[in-house]
Amino acid sequence: MSPSASRRHGELARFAIDAAASPLMDSLLNEGGAAWPDPIRREFPSLSDFPGIAGFRQRVLKTLGCADWQQLILGTTSNSLIRIASQLLFGPCRRVLTTDLVWPVYRKVLERRSSKRSSELCIIPLRQFIFQNHPTASQLIDFVANQFCERNCDGLFLTAVSHDGIRLPVAEMIAAIKGRSEVKVSVIDGAQEFAQVDHRNSLKAADFYMTSGHKWAGSYVPISIGVFGADRTASRIGQVLAHQIESGLIDDPLMQLCWDSTDSQPISAPSTANVAALFACDAAITDFARNSTSACSGPLAEDEMDGLYNPLKKNGWRTMLSSQVLRSRTTVLHHEALERHSPATVRRCFASEGIALTAFDHGRVRLSIPRGNWTTDIQIDVGRRFNSVHASLTKTT
Repeated sequence: MSPSASRRHGELARFAIDAAASPLMDSLLNEGGAAWPDPIRREFPSLSDFPGIAGFRQRVLKTLGCADWQQLILGTTSNSLIRIASQLLFGPCRRVLTTDLVWPVYRKVLERRSSKRSSELCIIPLRQFIFQNHPTASQLIDFVANQFCERNCDGLFLTAVSHDGIRLPVAEMIAAIKGRSEVKVSVIDGAQEFAQVDHRNSLKAADFYMTSGHKWAGSYVPISIGVFGADRTASRIGQVLAHQIESGLIDDPLMQLCWDSTDSQPISAPSTANVAALFACDAAITDFARNSTSACSGPLAEDEMDGLYNPLKKNGWRTMLSSQVLRSRTTVLHHEALERHSPATVRRCFASEGIALTAFDHGRVRLSIPRGNWTTDIQIDVGRRFNSVHASLTKTT
């Protein structure tokens, strides 16, 4: 959770004791904290910086780097966005190409929708291709473009950064495919991309871009973000969104509350929405925007990992992704000594060394590398702690 989001969340808890159901909350959501009386602003300085829902929408668009023609949709969880994405794809598209990097829940939604529409979801084994062939970016682009054409696909659902850190050149893939064939609708899952690596090319390339504010941006309270507006698809996307939201087919109170369409009436009485997500995300992206280099974050350079990888390699650790061009700031490491222990045991052991990470079966752990304060000395220290965990787990085998 970002520092500003944490402070604002604390203020919201105090505010909720006495004033959550008061006109002050309505004023905060509709007009922003600037409309509050001065004594209230002094008591809740962080909350009073919230610009209202309309102002928050504009702040998100600006932070993402959206063009004037791009539009925004907000929701409680990504489930709402993937349902919208499946509607967009399996209407005009007969065959939609995706990869085995797609998040499993998303894959199930896409499969169900394609079955209902008598369409086809083509899932290509990209992970296998990457680990077996160690391709360059151009080879990877050619592989996906060739698969799209050979399978006679006309729609795309691509994952910009997988949950285990594989970063794809999705914008270049879409451009290459469009040079060879028609792409009726393209959707990019950027949930792990925004605030981790540079997302701007993906944002421009997709007809519908899905991301979040609670992962790398640091709002902590779940919130999903969708961006659309390309000339050739904006009208249809707007119609699908309006129909889904106004008819109640998507039961997402936050999406209903924040829905903004010049062609429709606002939702008169949405269900109870978790507005804490709006306040936390607004604070988090404000923190993010203060760092002028954040939006341009690139993949890990060799010198950003040498201090960690070099001592780990000597002790039997290996990285799951050798190609630097496909790296994000999420790295997966493996050690055979961990295979004999449960993920819960491995995670607890790392926590005892002051490292928070995700542990998987088969001796794999996922580590997220911060955008700043990742010096060689810190890398060496993290490497020492990794080896300490290895030694501890080896003794208990």
